[in-house]
Amino acid sequence: MKYRKLNSSEIEMLVARRCSADDWSNIEVAESFEANSIDNVHFSGKNRLGHFEKVFSLDNGQQLQAGISNAVIHNCIIGNNVYIANIGNVIANYDIDDDCHIASVSTLSCTPGTTFGNGVIASPVNENGGRAIPIFDRLSAQLAHILVYYRHRKDFLSYTFDKIKMYAEEQKSLQRGFIGKCTTITDCNTITNIRTGSGCTIHGVSSLSNGTIGANASVGSGVVAKDFICGADTTIDEGASIERCFVGEGCIIDKGFSAVDTLIFANCEFANGEAASVFAAPYTVSHHKSSLVIACGLSFANIGSGTNMSNHAYRLGAVHQSVAGRGCKFGSNSYLLSPTHIGEYTMILGSHKNHPDTHEFPFSYLVEEDGMSILIPAVNLFRLGTLRDVYKWQKRDRRRGIGKLDNISYDLLTPFAIKKITKAMAILQELQARNPEATHYDYKNVRIQAHSLKKAIVYYNEAITVFVGDYLIRRHTTDKATPLEDSYNEWLDLAGLIAPKRIVEEWLDDPATVANNDFGIALFGQVKDNYHKYVDSYIAHTYDCDDRAKNISLLEKYISILETLRRRLHKEAATEFYGDSRIGYGIDFDDKQNDDFDAVAGQVDDNAFLKETLTNIEHKIEIAKGICRKE
Repeated sequence: MKYRKLNSSEIEMLVARRCSADDWSNIEVAESFEANSIDNVHFSGKNRLGHFEKVFSLDNGQQLQAGISNAVIHNCIIGNNVYIANIGNVIANYDIDDDCHIASVSTLSCTPGTTFGNGVIASPVNENGGRAIPIFDRLSAQLAHILVYYRHRKDFLSYTFDKIKMYAEEQKSLQRGFIGKCTTITDCNTITNIRTGSGCTIHGVSSLSNGTIGANASVGSGVVAKDFICGADTTIDEGASIERCFVGEGCIIDKGFSAVDTLIFANCEFANGEAASVFAAPYTVSHHKSSLVIACGLSFANIGSGTNMSNHAYRLGAVHQSVAGRGCKFGSNSYLLSPTHIGEYTMILGSHKNHPDTHEFPFSYLVEEDGMSILIPAVNLFRLGTLRDVYKWQKRDRRRGIGKLDNISYDLLTPFAIKKITKAMAILQELQARNPEATHYDYKNVRIQAHSLKKAIVYYNEAITVFVGDYLIRRHTTDKATPLEDSYNEWLDLAGLIAPKRIVEEWLDDPATVANNDFGIALFGQVKDNYHKYVDSYIAHTYDCDDRAKNISLLEKYISILETLRRRLHKEAATEFYGDSRIGYGIDFDDKQNDDFDAVAGQVDDNAFLKETLTNIEHKIEIAKGICRKE
C-alpha cells in the first residue's frame, strides 16, 4: 500500500475532531484516507493509517462505521477498514491487519525484545525440570515427544534446542506485535506482547502476556495467560489460567481450568480441574472438578472425576513420573502414586499406591482390591467402549487449517500395539510355565489371577488374527502392491503418530534433517501418508502371508472371531437399553417407563455407531468368506 503525509486541511479537521499528535509529520495515511473517520485520538511516535470505509454488523444488529475513536495510538500500523474505539490506556507498537474490530480494551501494547511466547521453557512430566523444553509456535506433538522423552539423544536435543532458540530470536527481532486480519478484540483488560493469526476472537480476558495465538482461535472471559502458545482453532475461555504452556490446535480449555508447565496437543479438552507438568498428547480429555493430573504423560486419555496423580514419594525432589499409554481411562476417584507406567487402552479403577508397571499389557483393566493392584490383561480388547473411542476421535478433529502441526494415526490395532501384545503373551506364558498350578501371579507390582491370565492369552491371540486378517482382505480388495523391502520390525507411538522406529532413529542420527525441515512437521507427515505401506510391509514380512494354506486357515479363524465379536458387541450394546438401564425413566408414570426410555434412548439397533460397526464387521466376514471359497 502506498502512503502519503497528511495535508493541512486534514490536520485541521483532525484537530477539530479533538485529535492531537506529538508530531503530525510522523503520521502517514493511505491515498483514500478520510479524516472524518478519526475522533478524539492522540497519536505519538510514527503511525500509518489505512482507509476506513467498512461498516461492521454486530450480532446484536448494531452497525459500526470503521475508524478510530477515543484512543491513544503509539507507533502503530493500522490497516484498512479497522474499527478501534474506547481504548482506556494505549495501543502501542502494533501492526493491525485489515478488517479488525478492537473496542473497550485497556491496553494493547508490545515491548521490543519480546518473543511472543517462543522459547519459553516449560517443564512437562518432570517437575524438577529434567525434561524441560522450549515451546514455540511450530512445535508438533511428535517433536515434543522426542524432545521430552529422548533425553539420552543429547546431540539431537542440543542441535534442535539451538535451532528453536534461533527461531525465538527471529521473533524477538520483529520488535512489534501483530493482530491478524479479521480479528476481534473486545472488553479486555491488559494485553501485552501478543501476536495473533487471522480470524481470532479475544473477548473479556483479564490478562494476556507474552504469547502467540493461532488463526481462528478464541480467548475469552476472565482468562489469564502468561508465557504461552495457543494453536489455531483453539478455545481458551471461562476463567482458564495457563502459564508456561503450549496449547495445540483444536483444543478447548475452559471453566476455570488451570495449567502450568504443560504441553497440550491437538483436540484435547480440559475443564474445571488442574494440570501441572503434564504432557497431554492428542485427544486427552478432563472435564471434571477435583481432578489433578501432575508430572505425567497422557495420550488419548479420559480423566474421570476426582482423578488424582500424586508425586509425593520422593526424597530428593519431584523426580518421579507417571506415564499412561494411548487410550487410557481413569474412573472416578482413581488415584496413581508416581512412579507408574500404564499400558495402552487400560481402564484404571481405584487407588494404586504401589507403583504398578503394566506398560507391557495393553487393553487391560487395572483395579484395586483391598489395597492391591489387580491387572486383568486383554479384557479391554474389542469392547464397545474401546471401539467407540476410536470411532469418535476421528469425528472430533476441530482443526480446520490445511497445515496441521500434529500427525495422528487412529487405527486401534497397529504394529506398535501388536508388538506389545506379542510381548505380553510371551510374559504371560512364561509366568504360567513357571508355576502351572498357581492361583495368581505377581508381576511388577500387580497381581494377575490365573483365570485372567489364561483368557488374556486367548484374547491377545485373537487380536493378532484380526490384525493379519484385516491385512489379507485389504490386500485382496486393493491393488496387490509389492511389499516394501524393509519389514520395519520395531515401532513407536510418537504422541499419536504410529511410526517405524528405524525411520525415526535415522532422523535422530541426523538432527539437521528434522530441525531444518520445519522442525520435522513434513517428515512426520510423510510417515502418516505412508503408514499403510509400512504396515503392509511389516505384516507381509512378519507373518509369511504368501503361504496360501496358512492364509486360509487364518481367515477361517478370523471369520469365527468376527462372528463371535459381532454377537458380543450387540449383546454388550443391548445392556444399555434393557434391565437396570431403564431405572429413572417414567417419572410420575410407572406404566410408561418403557415408552419414556424409548423416546429418549431409542432402540439398540438404531444406534448409528453400533450399526456402522456391525456393518463393517459383516462386510469383512463376507470378503473373507469369498477369499476362502475361491481358494
